[in-house]
Amino acid sequence: MLYDVIIIGAGPAGVSAGIYAKRAGKKACILYYGESNLEKATKIDNYYGFEHGIDGKTLYEKGIKQATNLGIDVKQEEVLDIKKQEDFIVETVNDKYRSKTVIISTGNKKLRPNIKGIEDFEGKGISYCAICDGFFYRNKNVAILGNGNFALKEAEDLRRLVNKITILTDGNLMEPQESYEINTKKIKEIKGDTRVKQVEFEDGSLMDIDGLFIAIGEARRK
Repeated sequence: MLYDVIIIGAGPAGVSAGIYAKRAGKKACILYYGESNLEKATKIDNYYGFEHGIDGKTLYEKGIKQATNLGIDVKQEEVLDIKKQEDFIVETVNDKYRSKTVIISTGNKKLRPNIKGIEDFEGKGISYCAICDGFFYRNKNVAILGNGNFALKEAEDLRRLVNKITILTDGNLMEPQESYEINTKKIKEIKGDTRVKQVEFEDGSLMDIDGLFIAIGEARRK
């Protein structure tokens, strides 16, 4: 079968692309595989149409069901290769698909530091987006993990909302900042119960926090 468009990724961008292609009378296919970052969001409050918010997993699943109900071919397959011949050939583990056009909507891979507790508390006090989640930390004490411009940008987005911001560099160097406290200690573990509560440093000291924003590397949003 020759598709008009194959979309790789079944998040909001991928499903939306599929819906508009279908409404334009195009034969569309969505290929997706693995865990979506959207599924880790415990509550999304800034998305139209959900008066009490919605969790990311539910939103992700609703999008896929909507695409399927509209007659879009949605397949859970891992893409291995894309070749351009007369048409595009998209090779997966199980099959090959032909399409006139390919749209890649796989999102951004977040940089997760190798610190004990980070993965356990993702969506439970650990966030990768200040603009997305800062609202949930109004008048609370938060930390930002990073030591570059990305961390400073996240701090700027949070400063109007939160009570206190501490930038954690995890042992890396950073220029002193007038507006923010900088903690350069090496981090041993992120602790909590149902949510993040503390950062434990390698020297044994503890810092109480209500939330932790990961901002290592470079910003990946446009």
